Formats: sequence, structure tokens, C-alpha cells
Amino acid sequence: MKLLNFTLLTLVFVFCLTDAFAGNAALKANIKDINGKPVAGVKLFLYESTNVRKPADFISVRSDEGGRTVITAPKGRYWAVARLKKDALYGPLMPGDKHSGEPVEIDLSENTEIEFIVADILEVGQKKRTDNSDTVRVRGRILDKDGKPVPNAYAFANATKEIEYIPEYLSAWTDENGNYTLYLPAGGRFFVGSALKYPPPPTPALLKEFVPNATKSDIVTDIQLIVY
Repeated sequence: MKLLNFTLLTLVFVFCLTDAFAGNAALKANIKDINGKPVAGVKLFLYESTNVRKPADFISVRSDEGGRTVITAPKGRYWAVARLKKDALYGPLMPGDKHSGEPVEIDLSENTEIEFIVADILEVGQKKRTDNSDTVRVRGRILDKDGKPVPNAYAFANATKEIEYIPEYLSAWTDENGNYTLYLPAGGRFFVGSALKYPPPPTPALLKEFVPNATKSDIVTDIQLIVY
């Protein structure tokens, strides 16, 4: 009887284990830069909800020289972000780190393959720039509470005070003098702010309402940095 019970328990365990593996699906990712070249060292982060500011539920191994990585997770719906960080898995992105931007919703009901494009904040800012005649260049400095310039920060602009994940418009990282440049459509209404961490929090503090002057192509303004 004991042998029969042991055999039965073994069969149940094997059945459950097989069922668990049958309930998984693989997400194969091809990671490229904005020029279409593969990027090595990128990790894919899967989240079970739209809250991608918390630790990920699943993390892939780093992408190989061909920009390929794979992650296996239980079948379901996820939101995916690809990141290349030089130091820790989490925390603010710094100059040279790369990010895929807005999270991608994925239906992982079966094995899936998808392409991610990662870029530095400088490249993201350039991608979001509008290159038509109505574009206004907003230049200035980011300062701390003592009026000193802040390097390695960035300015951003968004149509609303609430930022879903990444602002609509971004500057590059500021230089040692705190200088930034934003490209915005003329005539729009924006909320402008600055931060050290990337992405910024969903509800940044002390945003400035800003309406670019359609009659000017260059606008100079200073933004006081708020460290979140």
C-alpha cells in the first residue's frame, strides 16, 4: 500500500510538473538600436500589470551579440520593457544607458517573437523632436535650489501633468553647465519640468506651464531642478 501511495504521488507530481511547463510560453526578443544594429547586454523585463515602475515579475538573461534574448513565463498578458544599464538592474538611467521607451503590451498565450529598439535619452529626445517649420527650440539651464547648474539632468515637457510613463518631449542630458535644449511644437500647451531620474515620476512636482511662442524659433528659459 505504501508503495502504491508513493507511486501515485509520483505520478501526480509528474503530471503537475508537466502541466506547469505546458502552461508556459517563451518570448523571444530581438534588441536593436535606432540604426537597426543589434545590441548586446540588454535585459527584458516583464510585468504582470501596467505598473512598470516596480521590480519586474520576470527578467531575461542579457542579449547576445546578435541582440537576441529569450524569457519564459506562464501564459498570460504582460507589459515588457527592454533596458541596458551599466550598473544595477533598477534605479535611474544615466548617460550611456539605453531604454526601449513605453512598455509594450504582450499577449503571451503562445511562443512569441518581438523586436525592441533601445536608445539613450539623447537619442529618445531626438526621435521625439518634430522637424517641421513650426518647431520651437527651447534652451536654458537646469539649476538646483542654490542656483547652481546641474549636470546629467534633463528637461521634459508633457501635454498633461500626469505622465503615463515617458514624457512626450525630452532634452538630452545636461552638460557641466546645466544647459539643455528641448524641441517643442509651436502653439501647444505643455507642462515643463526637470529631473535626474529617468523616467520621471508619474506626478512630478512643481511643473511649469509653458506655451511656446509661435513667432519665435528660439526661447531661453531657466528651470529649477527638483530632485525626486
